[in-house]
Parts: sequence; structure tokens; C-alpha cells
Amino acid sequence: MKSNIDRAKQQVKRNTPAIIIEAIALQMDRLDEAKKRIVNEGIVVRDLKCSVVPHPAIKIEQDATKLIAELLNKYKK
Repeated sequence: MKSNIDRAKQQVKRNTPAIIIEAIALQMDRLDEAKKRIVNEGIVVRDLKCSVVPHPAIKIEQDATKLIAELLNKYKK
């Protein structure tokens, strides 16, 4: 399995700054982790008051996806 650094490098211009590649890879890591948590724990969870709420990882997944898309749009090949 390729690292997210490798995945990010393959999708951006050759002269993309390393910090941007690292930022994309970090967001990919967060996205992967959020997806795993949602799969393992379910799309809804209980909060401290025992109310059923959307899993907090959904927001993390959405935010990471948005940032990845914005960065790739700016630096794509």
C-alpha cells in the first residue's frame, strides 16, 4: 500500500512545495482514519447525554475531503 505522501506526490505538479504535499498527505491520513472510525463505530454514536448524534468523524471526513480537493485543485498536474 502506498503512503499518502506518495499518493499526494502523484497528483500534484512536480514543483509543488514539500509543505503542500505534506499537508495533502496529512489530510489524507485524517480522511483514512475518519473513514475507519465510521466503519467500525457506525455513522451515529451516543453523546455524553446518551443522545444519538452523528459520529464526530463525519465532520473530520468532510473537512479533510474539502481541504484535499482545494489543495489538489490548486496544485494538480
